[in-house]
Amino acid sequence: MDSRILNEYDEVMIAGLPLKDAVEKIEWFHGSLAPGLLLGGFMVDVARELLPESVLYNAVVESPYCLPDAVQLFTPCTVGNSWLQLVDYGRFALTLYDKDTGVGVRVWADVSKMDAHPKIRDWFLKRAPKKELPLETLIPAILTAGRSIFSSKSVRVSETIGVGKKGNVRLCPNCGESYPEKHGALCRPCSSGGYYQETHGS
Repeated sequence: MDSRILNEYDEVMIAGLPLKDAVEKIEWFHGSLAPGLLLGGFMVDVARELLPESVLYNAVVESPYCLPDAVQLFTPCTVGNSWLQLVDYGRFALTLYDKDTGVGVRVWADVSKMDAHPKIRDWFLKRAPKKELPLETLIPAILTAGRSIFSSKSVRVSETIGVGKKGNVRLCPNCGESYPEKHGALCRPCSSGGYYQETHGS
């Protein structure tokens, strides 16, 4: 990212970090400065500011693109510690909620608020080819818009969303691999088909 752009917006903070530090963290974790990650960082900030400071929270993201990385970068919630859940609704939205009560805040990118920021709207809705909206154009537009293009509302998260504790482990009688006992008599791939098919080398 052109340092001149970052210098111009050096007053911007994301997750308590100066913009340059946030960008460095994004590039290290994600591999590049993705516009969706900047949006996600602002969204995390909006949600956290609407939660009581003492709340221990979990997170839900509604898109597999960029938002999971934003949550993992800027909150303690990760896929590995099971505090972050993905429900693929294809919506650019996230929720932070109290682990104990399920009460939280949902934040989403609100297209109705993007009219004042047509470059973001055209990129978000894929109305313009990528070459017409390079990062040098799009990033300043996002930094200028800041939190103004998001909406939020109070929610209560369903008890079914969490993965819960792993519980007891057993060996599948079919394949011999370990799996959570609560999944049933067989591991899920053996009982309902897995995401892969076995192949044999030549």
